Amino acid sequence: MTENSIDSSPTGAILLLTSCYPKWPGEPSGIFLHHLAKELIASGWRVLVLAPNFPGGRKREELEGVSVCRFNYFIPRLQRLCYGSGILPNLRKSPWLWGQVPFLLAAMFCCAVWLVRREKIWAMNAHWILPQGLVAAFLRVFCRSPLVLSVHGGDLFAFRGAASLLLKRLVLKQADCCTANSRYTRQVLQELGCEAPVSLVPMGVDLEDFRPDRFDAKLRTRLAIRGQMILFVGRLVEKKGARHLLEAMPEVLRRFPQAVLVVVGDGALRESLQLLARSMAIMDSVRFMGTISHSELPQFYATTDLFVGPSVVDADGDTEGLGVVFLEAAASEVPIIGTTAGGIPDILIHEVTGLMVPPGDSHRLAQAMTRLLQDADLRRRLAFQARAHVVKRFSWENVAVEFGRVFESTRCQSERLE
Repeated sequence: MTENSIDSSPTGAILLLTSCYPKWPGEPSGIFLHHLAKELIASGWRVLVLAPNFPGGRKREELEGVSVCRFNYFIPRLQRLCYGSGILPNLRKSPWLWGQVPFLLAAMFCCAVWLVRREKIWAMNAHWILPQGLVAAFLRVFCRSPLVLSVHGGDLFAFRGAASLLLKRLVLKQADCCTANSRYTRQVLQELGCEAPVSLVPMGVDLEDFRPDRFDAKLRTRLAIRGQMILFVGRLVEKKGARHLLEAMPEVLRRFPQAVLVVVGDGALRESLQLLARSMAIMDSVRFMGTISHSELPQFYATTDLFVGPSVVDADGDTEGLGVVFLEAAASEVPIIGTTAGGIPDILIHEVTGLMVPPGDSHRLAQAMTRLLQDADLRRRLAFQARAHVVKRFSWENVAVEFGRVFESTRCQSERLE
């Protein structure tokens, strides 16, 4: 065993492949996978994470107990394909980044081969069909490690051309089993022709971090909020629907003139959204916060009067596979408004755990916001029931148990075939 090798169990380590992972403690990139890795380790599994590097990143490190291997796929200071808004939005904003895609695939494959040979890797858990699933599918041809493919939605809904469908089917054919994060994701996965067993295993939420007692009155003072606080959290990309929320604000402000919309997140559309707010003369009622550390998020959720997630299906067919921000808001016992897009209905039950409106309908969104802001009893009831729902179904402990069952089932299946 070398100095940098992980302590392998009798069944070996799980190699978790991802295109994003926190750069440092509290950084939000792929934070849900970090929570999953930590919980799997706590329950006895051995986990090694393989992720792209970033300018200034270390190639090997222990991040809060998780062993992370990062690889460079281009000239380090020019690596821009991953992180930020995500691979798809980055490609849309800067088409020249397509030139880095082959290097990303090749570098991840070479690093994965090296790790499989050097470490005692028992199974691969690839998150997203493309690109990680494709890399793992080719690796599956040359090694005996089974492939558990975790599908999150964006990888499934986007890239609908003939070549992309061919690649997706190639990956699915090599998968020993799949996990889908919502009923909608599972349905689309099966419609694509997936023959491997598909388990419904959502991502989770940290119930210790996100809870209602994180209310922070100083935050409202710092943001100069004297009226109602409305919160949006997410990447500023088309599928998150922030534009429709901004378009709904003038109608809300006519009824609640002191209301303030707080936008947490960054992305390719930030500048255009700020221009939109100025053109509608609501900039004084909007706070663009940019990216904040994950450790600050609980205070924002617990302090707001209302959380709105106006997700839509974007021009490429991408939408919410599940919507982790809805879990965070629900765990914080905040009243929620969402849309019927993608897997959101797995979290939001209309009139039970929140209110739902059609995607892209700014008027209906404004009506729902006004209704909740003027009805304190309804806000309390929906918020209480939303937290109870996520405590029961979406704790990281429960999610790790479900992933463990998938791994155990895959191991039994693999042993029967040997």
